[in-house]
Amino acid sequence: MKHRRHYTFGKIGLWGGGVALIFGIGFYYFPRDYDLSFLEAFYYTLRLFILEHDLPDFPRSWPLIFIHFFAPLLALSALGTMVTYVFRLSPVIRTRWISDHVIICGVGRTGRLLAEHIKSNGGTVVGVDSGSPDSFDEWCADHNVPLIRGDFLARQILERAGARRARGILFAAGDDLLNLEGVVNAYDWLRADSGPVRLLWAHIANEKLAQTARLALRTEGQVGIRFFDTYHIAAFRMVEKYFDCDVRHGIRQVTVIGFGKFGRDLAEVLMKSRKPDENFTLRVADIRDREKEVRALADELGASDRVSFFQTDVQDLDFSDKKDRAFFLCTDDDIGNLAAALMLTRGIVGTHIYVRMAKWPISAIEGHLRDGNGITFININDLVVEGIEELPGIFRPARAADLKRSSS
Repeated sequence: MKHRRHYTFGKIGLWGGGVALIFGIGFYYFPRDYDLSFLEAFYYTLRLFILEHDLPDFPRSWPLIFIHFFAPLLALSALGTMVTYVFRLSPVIRTRWISDHVIICGVGRTGRLLAEHIKSNGGTVVGVDSGSPDSFDEWCADHNVPLIRGDFLARQILERAGARRARGILFAAGDDLLNLEGVVNAYDWLRADSGPVRLLWAHIANEKLAQTARLALRTEGQVGIRFFDTYHIAAFRMVEKYFDCDVRHGIRQVTVIGFGKFGRDLAEVLMKSRKPDENFTLRVADIRDREKEVRALADELGASDRVSFFQTDVQDLDFSDKKDRAFFLCTDDDIGNLAAALMLTRGIVGTHIYVRMAKWPISAIEGHLRDGNGITFININDLVVEGIEELPGIFRPARAADLKRSSS
């Protein structure tokens, strides 16, 4: 920041010195060579900056020749800097006239993922973030997303982003409490009894916090508060798309390997989606001791007799090719998941094995493992973007029923 400030002051100093030099030469040489008054010399010198002069012939003294070329170059330099400065301020200028857009507060991994998908579907996005400009300039230019820099807890920052004209606002910073504070702050001054229905969405990864907030917050009017969680969306879509009732028909045992945030959400979705006529049991495996967390989840779901935990390394697991078993590799380590999938190629055929990846593996490896061993790689980022299409007030205008006053 100090370097940029010194650079700016340096340019201003050079411009000032250049202008002073041009006028000094003009005030001295125009009266001497062309018998002009002081005001006439000032006028003719000033016109040099816009490539114009009304002199009867081209000057012969080298100082006047020099300023005839130097003055317009200096003017072009200043003009280019002004244009650059205007482009820097262009997010504020652009957002002054747009409407029916989506504001994303917090342009980190989740925020960028959401913004890119909304843009790819023809939506208009405005970002808000207080991070360093170097972190966003290239991404904003590549995706044509105007970014308002500042704290999204500040009302004036959201107003610059066009909050009153926006279709919806997504708070997607990496801090649950910050997102919750942001959505409540925005609701306090955006609340309206008339106008279109609008939703303020907060990304809350902690389900207990989200549930507490749902019970504690009461909204009125045409603006509502809703909560979402990308991992929960991905887990729901994974089960719905790859392991629904028809696919898991005959499955008697499901093993979820990795009880991080995604593994927990997947286990919850699996047990909640289980039909009365399904009798599969759920085993959770993790390298860490997660028994208390697994028991708490099982008690919460009323499935203590069907959920068990065992602590082990993924490489020590006994994978079999029995067709009544299914495995989900859900650790947060893509390389570890891929290594485990490669290990499973030995002697396993036909088993349901699903591998969670944040980045897509080499297509040749994917095809080999899927066709020969029944291993399916699943990109959770794709599941997230598919899931957010169902969030009301983002890809389509919200309706009164989407406010969900009693529960969300």
